[in-house]
This record gives sequence, C-alpha cells and structure tokens, in this order.
Amino acid sequence: MIRVEILEQNRAALRPFVMLPFSLYREDPNWVAPLIGRQLKQLSEKQHDPRRFFLVYDGDKPVARVMAGINERLNERIGRKCGYLSLFECEQKPDYARTVLDAACAYLQEEGMETVIGPLDGDNIFSKGLLCQGYDGTPVLFNSYNPPYYNEYFEKCGFVKHKDYFAYFMRMNEFDPKIEEIVHRAKQRFGFRVEHVNVTPDTEDRVLQNIARVIREAFPPEWEANVPTYADVVKIMKGMRRYYKPEMTVMAFAGNRPIGLMAAIPDYNKVLKAMKGRVLPIGWLKYLLGKGGIRGARCCMQFVVPEFQNRGVNLAMFQEAYAGAKQLGIQWVEGSLVDESSVPSIANTEKLASHLYRVYREYEKDLEAAAEE
Repeated sequence: MIRVEILEQNRAALRPFVMLPFSLYREDPNWVAPLIGRQLKQLSEKQHDPRRFFLVYDGDKPVARVMAGINERLNERIGRKCGYLSLFECEQKPDYARTVLDAACAYLQEEGMETVIGPLDGDNIFSKGLLCQGYDGTPVLFNSYNPPYYNEYFEKCGFVKHKDYFAYFMRMNEFDPKIEEIVHRAKQRFGFRVEHVNVTPDTEDRVLQNIARVIREAFPPEWEANVPTYADVVKIMKGMRRYYKPEMTVMAFAGNRPIGLMAAIPDYNKVLKAMKGRVLPIGWLKYLLGKGGIRGARCCMQFVVPEFQNRGVNLAMFQEAYAGAKQLGIQWVEGSLVDESSVPSIANTEKLASHLYRVYREYEKDLEAAAEE
C-alpha cells in the first residue's frame, strides 16, 4: 500500500528522507552522495519560513520524497503567493511521484499559495531545477543530478516549464590569447582594474561589504531571487569558505568603487564522490588526499554594475581568474548557472570559447487551476 508521511524536523525522523537517494542511485556511477551528517544538520535546523518534508512509502519501503516550502521574503519582493519544491527523489514509478507531489501541492495551497515552482533549493543559491540535458557525466559541485524520467513525472503531474538554466563548458587550453589585448585596451579606456580577493581577519568586513555592494547594484530586477543583504553575503561566504580559492576569486574596481565580481570554485565533487556521503572513518582522509588532484572548476558567480557592462570588465575578470586557475592546475571550467533570459550573460559566456553542454529546468504549476479540475 502506498502512503505518504509528513516528517518531524529532527535528525532521527529525517534520516530515511536523507538516505533514500543512496538506494535510488546505488548503481549510477555519476551520482555524488551528499555528506549525510551535514545534510541532516541543515534540514533539521529550524527556519523562519515554513517548510514541510514528505516521504512516500510502499509498504515499509521509502520510495519518493520532496520538501515543500515558502520563501516569504521573496514573495513580498515579487508580489506573488508562490511556494517551492526541493529535494525531489523518486523510484521509477509514476504513482509514487504523483503521491508525493500532490501532497506537497495540497500543503502549499492550504498555506494560501497560488502557484508552485521547483525543484529548487531554498538554502543553496547555486542549484536550480532538474537536469534535462547532459546526462553523460558527474555533475559539477552544487549542481543537481537526476535521471531523465524525473522531468516526465513532473509533466505528468501537471507541471509546465517555468525557466531553463544553462551550464557552459570550456577547456583551459582553448582560451583565446587575443583576449589579453582586448582586456588591456578596455582597462585603459574605461579606467578600471582587477584584483584577487584575499579574505583575512583584517580585510574580511571590507571585502564582504564590497561584494554585497556589487551584487546589490548589479542584481537584475527580473531575477526571481532575493537581493542579498550584507547578512546574506556573510552567511553565503561562511558556507563557501571551505571551497573558496583567492586565485579564482576576483573583483574589478574603478578607483575605490567595486564594480565587478567573479568567483570560481574547484570542483570538489570528484572527492565527494569517493567519500560516499561519509566523513568517517576514512572519508576525511579521502578528502585530504583527493583535493590536490582536482582539475575542474565551476564559475558560479559573475556580476558587473550596469554602468560598466559591455566595457570588457567580464573579460578582464575572467582573464585574471583564468591565470589563477592555471596556477592551481585547473584544466577545464564550467560556467553555471546562466538564466536563459539573461542575454548579456549568455553572450559574454559564449565569447570565451565555451559551449552549452547541460540544461537545468524549473517547473511551475497553477495550484488554483489544479484544484478546480
């Protein structure tokens, strides 16, 4: 018999929720297991915004899951009553998917939501949607991974495309040396410089203030996300500290004014895959031994303030980060995630001899229309 359970937000109750993917992907060589302890800690932490965890059983066996939540701050910004879905996983049976998605949608409608978007991760700004193109390898750090049938199940449950996000791939040896001359002329003409971001106890507050300022000024108004405050930036950087490399993190300045930010992080998924979700007993040793052999990186953050867009600032930051990445032995870079509606970002990315190789899709559903059917 298929049934759905609503889980308490504590580590013991959430453990089968966290462990479900380990059985679903046990034969999939591309899947990267999350660190079990860390995910249990994150999911069991109390949040200001409402959220609920759903787990479907067939008999005594967990077979599908999803988290449903509401980002009240974002709803206020965009003027909508919208819920979100996250952490969807499901065995290959449509009834399981329908059971868990229907339960989540019913909960969001009870909370007064009119639409739902997902999957997305309310806590991880670097992960959006379901993988719908490019299943031929391991995902890059923080990006989602799933079998193709997940997209089919969302569509069968009444969801339609909301938005696509693109991932671009570039080999370091394909970098065009002509860019150096373009960057040199742009710096002279428009009067800016690029510096690596070195965070020390003495500089941390100033650096984070600069980062927050650039993101705030450059944040596209059409993005369906909250404009990060200084406190948000502090929280994000705290979570990213273990991945941060000053060689691949740069900012552009015009005088003392910060005008651009670009950040790339090593693709630690190579190491995380070997750890298989566990730090102990030997997972941490695998991490320490493996991190020196990482040859890929993900460029996950790129902002330029409006007045300096289309003035070569993106190219200049990339050139500086590229040089730092080479020092670390990086051989390839993924640029992601690029919003399909962000024409300037797409154009700038394609100038760098990169090619589109993966697509992630968010879905949406009109809850009011579904209830009337």
